[in-house]
Amino acid sequence: MKVLVLEHSRLFQKMLTELLEELGCEVDCVRTGEEGKHKLEKQPYNLILAGQHIFDESGVDFAKYCSNKQFSCPIILLTSEPNEALLKIARNAGITDIYPKTNFTYLRESLRYYIEGQTNINIEGGRVIYVEDSRSVAHIVINYLKKINLNVTHFTNAESALESIHNNNYDLVITDVILDGAMSGVSLVRMIRSQNSHISEIPILAMTGHDDPQRRIELYHAGINDYVTKPPIEEEFASRVNNLITNKRLLDQVREQQKSLYEMAMKDQLTTCHNRHSLAEYAPKYIADAIKFNFPLSMMILDLDHFKEINDQYGHTTGDIVLSDIGELLMTTCKQGDFVARIGGEEFAIMLPHYSTKAAMDKAEKIRSDIELCKPAGLRVTASIGVATLSDKHNGNYDSLYKDADQAVYISKENGRNCISFHCDEVVNISAADAV
Repeated sequence: MKVLVLEHSRLFQKMLTELLEELGCEVDCVRTGEEGKHKLEKQPYNLILAGQHIFDESGVDFAKYCSNKQFSCPIILLTSEPNEALLKIARNAGITDIYPKTNFTYLRESLRYYIEGQTNINIEGGRVIYVEDSRSVAHIVINYLKKINLNVTHFTNAESALESIHNNNYDLVITDVILDGAMSGVSLVRMIRSQNSHISEIPILAMTGHDDPQRRIELYHAGINDYVTKPPIEEEFASRVNNLITNKRLLDQVREQQKSLYEMAMKDQLTTCHNRHSLAEYAPKYIADAIKFNFPLSMMILDLDHFKEINDQYGHTTGDIVLSDIGELLMTTCKQGDFVARIGGEEFAIMLPHYSTKAAMDKAEKIRSDIELCKPAGLRVTASIGVATLSDKHNGNYDSLYKDADQAVYISKENGRNCISFHCDEVVNISAADAV
């Protein structure tokens, strides 16, 4: 962000410059209005901070000059004499806000909030779908939107617009209320809000030629976020569009952060498999679906043999490579719909929907063989595997199914490791040699 500071006090210039540079801004300082005008003629700025008393003219006069020249960047007036009369004059001159110079702590936090809010969200390149059947109004509004660097898709009827909304990602919907075709703007708003997807959350700005209070209430009840009359005032319209898209971007950021935090909470960072918490959340759903739709479900638990010796002999870094490679192997071997989780240091669990006992045992043997052959970190690694298949005895209980699979792993280890076992009423052991 580029900031122009007009301030006659060199000390205050220095304080502002240090603060603004700390916030990542490029700063130019001048001491007179004439110098400020000269700077503005050469390059654009994102923000202007103007002292009330600069040497040759007041900050208010400078703001009037900017307004006459149609410089659109916000201007913040810095004053040690804030009062209502000054505020009124400043507003009339087009000044965005007034900050007191006497409380630098407040000034610092206000500028920090303002600048970080401006720099974190950028609506440039945002996608807008605009529904308007009047070509003359559409021409004006589209030009307004393009001036603030937005991509505009224009439709003259709601039916075509709704189809496009289903097939594309937009940051904002702008719609006239009365449209050509069978569907009105109000109907379009209701259709968007009724969608059972992310589409229902797109911000909507309604436009109408009649500023009727009852119409506004109807539109807000239908689900619009904001409302303007035609023809819109350019600066007001740009501000409303900016606010709506900014709020959407903020909400998108929150969703991405939530998604990232959820993945961190539910994924094992070393292997990228799910973790124990994730398994405990999803396994009951797998079981419930298997019972509801009457398909087989098996569970496999896998424990790497003598893994402590790998850590002791080769170090934990090598041990981590082994775990990472095994995790990747399991994720690659299992098909879409299977659920792979690392549930302990060297222990993994796999939910296998649509796997009968025989299919699960075949899968377990393939995995056992692949692990023995893959030599992660150049080492021979083997695994003991236990398999259990969901049956009436489990009564739809995940813990019961897990316990049976875990007991089968224990039997595999008791029988020499590097083998697979199936748990039923009597645990059946299959050695590596027998399984081949």
